[in-house]
Amino acid sequence: MKSIEEVVNQPITEELSYDDIIQKLNEAKENGLPIEEGILGAIGGAILGASFGPKLGAAICKALGVDQKGTFGSLLTSKLVMGAIGTAMGWKL
Repeated sequence: MKSIEEVVNQPITEELSYDDIIQKLNEAKENGLPIEEGILGAIGGAILGASFGPKLGAAICKALGVDQKGTFGSLLTSKLVMGAIGTAMGWKL
């Protein structure tokens, strides 16, 4: 039987199934091992923030009457800034 570290670090193949991952996570939980879920949320938040953040920032600019070409508008519509915000939010969830 593989340890949780071996399952997590194993390359994604047909050998690695969703059920194996769930089983290992449940075993780790039962044994009191810490599971760092924040990293997964942070990665997802960064991807979603960079993808959808500029559109959300543009909507916020429009609602507040902020010029998107200005300094604050550029900040709100930046993929880098929205990715960082998504990472911070994903880490906390």
